[in-house]
Amino acid sequence: MANNDPSHISLGSSQMPPLVSVVVPAFNAERTLAETLASAADQTHRELEILVVDDGSTDATADLVRAFAARDGRVRLIPKANGGVAAARNAGISEARGAYVAPLDADDLWHPRKIELQVGALEAAGPGFGLAYNWYRRVNERGEVTHPSANPVVEGVVLHRHLAWNFVSNGSTPLMRKSALAGLGYDPALQRAGNQGCEDYLLQLRLAMRTRFVCVPAFLTGYRKAAGAMSSQVARMIRSHIQMYEILLPELPASAHGIVRRELARLHIELVRNRARRGEWRDAGAALRRAFAESPSGARRSLVREAAATVGAARRTLGAGTGDRRPCPFASFAQDEPDGAWVGRRSRRALDELEALDRAYALRTV
Repeated sequence: MANNDPSHISLGSSQMPPLVSVVVPAFNAERTLAETLASAADQTHRELEILVVDDGSTDATADLVRAFAARDGRVRLIPKANGGVAAARNAGISEARGAYVAPLDADDLWHPRKIELQVGALEAAGPGFGLAYNWYRRVNERGEVTHPSANPVVEGVVLHRHLAWNFVSNGSTPLMRKSALAGLGYDPALQRAGNQGCEDYLLQLRLAMRTRFVCVPAFLTGYRKAAGAMSSQVARMIRSHIQMYEILLPELPASAHGIVRRELARLHIELVRNRARRGEWRDAGAALRRAFAESPSGARRSLVREAAATVGAARRTLGAGTGDRRPCPFASFAQDEPDGAWVGRRSRRALDELEALDRAYALRTV
């Protein structure tokens, strides 16, 4: 396990800090963008360019960015016609001059030391490591932490483990070497199909096929999940995950195909539940058939888990007391304060098997 005190990471006083390109896609983001830009501008790593891609906004997003740029010369507005988050992020990356690229969604927050610690981790790890991630806090519209979050440490070659679950979890957490992104970008196919949502996960998995990951073990990202946000559109997110795996499957080594088939079965079972709750029985039946076609054993396991989760949710609803804690501001938490269990329902055997697949893949490739 990595050192849980990230303060040991340092670039060294004699080394010139590298330029980091922060890429912020923004569409009608006037409610949250100022706070987001402030969290980027307040980074202790000062060598930044902050590229805000206005994706055809119709509100005051562009005016807000111009006002911010007038106060901070590192901020630059890149206007474009609306084309979705993938196209917006790619437009920002194409303009990036930094050795590192840091995506930041227009409603998320960063701890002031996020970029400093991530750059230090990648510089220390060496050029074979192309992505640094950290842990995150889920926050509400007021920037208050609402739920505990997991604290995974998965490092090195991570492809099989990352396919099995998205331990990075959101698009505002990674710091990526620009050189590792050569020929890669965010895939607009999901947006074209109406399944926007998993563009960041897809890019991370493609990176995992060619480079290593390093973890900064600290809660440095405030991931905002507001009502009506993309991540709250459950059916679309399920479809986005399904399409993402289908796009990726032909690119993956044979050792990863079983993982993807099981994940597709699980996702189709989730779609069964989602459609059945809305009385859309034909769609639910089609999803059930797809689940068993992808992986009969995976579909059966997913059905058992869904049933157990439904019973558990009913018991919690009927139980006495909620146990909710009072929300606290994201910045009030210590950067390395642990608050969640990562492995959850995963068995030690399953984790060991995935890690063994990654070790074997490392010998053959990156």
